[in-house]
Amino acid sequence: MIALNKKSDRRRSARFAVQGSKVAYKKAGLFSFLSNNLNVGNPLINLGRHGAQFLTPEFIRAGTNIVLQVDVPLFVGGMCFKGEVVWSAKVPQKKAYRVGVKFLKADKETAQRLDALRKDVFFRRTKSRAAKTAKVG
Repeated sequence: MIALNKKSDRRRSARFAVQGSKVAYKKAGLFSFLSNNLNVGNPLINLGRHGAQFLTPEFIRAGTNIVLQVDVPLFVGGMCFKGEVVWSAKVPQKKAYRVGVKFLKADKETAQRLDALRKDVFFRRTKSRAAKTAKVG
């Protein structure tokens, strides 16, 4: 399912959801390269040019730097980002937290993949609307 988040907020770019996408992350830091504590299989809620939102069983404090790998079914391999947690909120009646991350750095290839994905999502959404309108009329 593909959905746009039209929420009025402080985001610098539109967000979109891509069904089946997962996030792997680990906390960044001076000695993070020594750690294998990669938290995998976290559902991606939405993604944009400047950030993402995902679910995780772990509370992550705002201001925490993390390294994200976003795995999207359309691509072989994932997209890697360095980011900072902006907010984290408990999901009611679940053992999960919603985490909002702003991207601090992405390599050129990742930025190109993200742009291609965004264009594909908007194309599919427009095409789907046109098909529904054609069926009605």
